[in-house]
Formats: sequence, C-alpha cells, structure tokens
Amino acid sequence: MASRSASSGAIPALDHLILLVNDPRTASSQIDSALERAICTFSALGFQVVRGGLHADGITSNALIVFPDGVYIELVQFEAAPGLSSGEKRADFEARRKRHWWYNSRPGWIDWCLQDGISDGMIQIINDNAHRLRQTAHEEEQRESQDGMRIVAPRLQYLPPQEGGRVTMTGEELRWKVSFPAPPEGSLGNPRSAVPFWCADLTARQLRVPLTRSMHENRSPGIAEITLLYARDTVAAYLDVSLALNQPIDAATLPISSELQLVPNQIPHRLLAAPAPAPKPDTTLAKGEGHPHHQAQMPQRFIRVVVKVAEDPQDFAWIERHGEGLYEVAIYGACPCLAREPCEGGKI
Repeated sequence: MASRSASSGAIPALDHLILLVNDPRTASSQIDSALERAICTFSALGFQVVRGGLHADGITSNALIVFPDGVYIELVQFEAAPGLSSGEKRADFEARRKRHWWYNSRPGWIDWCLQDGISDGMIQIINDNAHRLRQTAHEEEQRESQDGMRIVAPRLQYLPPQEGGRVTMTGEELRWKVSFPAPPEGSLGNPRSAVPFWCADLTARQLRVPLTRSMHENRSPGIAEITLLYARDTVAAYLDVSLALNQPIDAATLPISSELQLVPNQIPHRLLAAPAPAPKPDTTLAKGEGHPHHQAQMPQRFIRVVVKVAEDPQDFAWIERHGEGLYEVAIYGACPCLAREPCEGGKI
C-alpha cells in the first residue's frame, strides 16, 4: 500500500455496509442458500449484485452491491458446513463459527466499515484524540469531584490491525487488514456496530470493489445516509462516533438532558465521504444510447450520518435484538430527469 498521511481534520470515507442475510445460530440447518435468496431479492429491485466468494476462514461468504462512488453493500451469509475440500470436521467448523465476531448478530444491518485508516494514519489520529480527551475528562473529574459532577469520557479505542481475505469467484486472492474497536471492558471499548471498523487493502481495492459492476438498472448512485440508534449512555455513544469519524466535539456543546442523555431530534449529524467521485449520469443512457462507463466525474459525494435516540417500543425492540449502532440505511433512487441530483429513495 502506498503510504500517505491524513490531516487531523480529514473526513474518512465509508467503505461498505454489512447486511447479514441468515442467522448464524441456525446456519447448520439451512437447506437453501440465504445468500442466493438475497441476491434474487436485490436483483428484482434493480440492483446489480456481484457474487463475491468465500472468506478466508471458510465461515462466511458474500455478495456485493457496488455503487458508482465506491461504497458498497456487503450481503453476508454464514455457511452451513465446511467446504468439501477443507477436510475439516463439522464439529470443529461449528465451534469456530461460534467464535466468529458476528456470531451473536441477527439478520439485518450488523456493521459498517470505513476505508483504510492504516496507511493514512487515521486510526492513530483517532486513538490519540480519544486518549487525550479521556485524560482531560479524568482531570476535570478530579477537579469537580467535590460537586459530584459526572464527566463523560470517550470509550473508543481501536485495536491493532489483523489480516483477512477471501478468494473471488474468478480465483483471485484478496488480502486486507481490518482494525476493530476494542470490546467493552471496564471504562473502555464499544460493542460491534456501535462504532465502525476499518479496512485497509493489501491487494488492489478495485479487485475487492469492482466499480465496473456499479451501474444499476434502477440507476441508484449510492447511499444517501445511515442512521445509528442508541438507548444507553447516548452522550458517550455520540462522542465515540464523532471521534471514530474524526470529528471530535465538546460535550458541553450538545443538547443534553438532566439525565445526561442526548435530547432527541436535536442532535447534530455527522458526515462521511465516499471513496471515489461518483460518475455523472449520462442522459444518453435514458434513450438507450451510450455506454454506462463513459461518464463524466461528479464532485466528491458526502454521506450523512444521523444519530437517533431510542424513543418508542419499536426502537427498543430493535436494540434488544440487534444491539446499538447501525439501524437504517437510505439509498438514493434515480430521478426521472437524470441530469438532476438523485432523489432520496427507500430506507432499508
């Protein structure tokens, strides 16, 4: 990977969103492929779905919905059994599956990933910012201890990267490094999906994210916004998300209730960049002319990150089943006039 430095104010890029299509707990009894069903569903909605392949651990496989701006949705399935050529005993395979970081997840949106973070130094910047703010919070707490004030400190800390990979359907080996947030322990750590993880490619990104397969029959150009849902310690959760997106803030500037929770509907949104400039739709395509890859480049696209505080039974039921974090994804739909900006389509 080419080495480059991120500025302290750089907005990281959203790499991909992960949609789990089957339940890891019942994967062994799966007869029909949940991944194939998901591919059929999204294809019927007008998306071009690219079969990805089996991950290096043999436990999960995927398919991709790639958008022109470089962001993609990863459809993930837990495999029912070890591959025939692996020689692994089924009991050993199932034991490994139970140790997978997504084993306790339920079908739906389960995680979100930012691009790189290693070669550009972004993860180190974020960890340094979080450490500095924790120190400041600790010092303030010492000064204010006599008044009984509670100081909110960030819990975020990213772990050292670990290597992963998969083999594509055409037999190409892909390799990358991922950096996950430290799990909750004491006053540090976050549950998975509450904050994003990072992926830095060791092989060319275009092999992992085939932009040549990013044009969709429904003409969707990509993700409009993502919504994160939290119910507990919402101020700390928002501070951690803001840090993870390299947009640290002062908690004193937030709308906070007397219970030290965020005030719903008054929470400033955050931003993520898209990995690559999106192509400008070619109006000749609407007439059945031209080629989808012969398109001018549009300016950098940004994706809004909305933070929501759980308020109704549906929200709390979601958190009970899925945990806090990634909750809803809004995807742009095509406008009747392709020369205009796309309108916001459905949320899933």
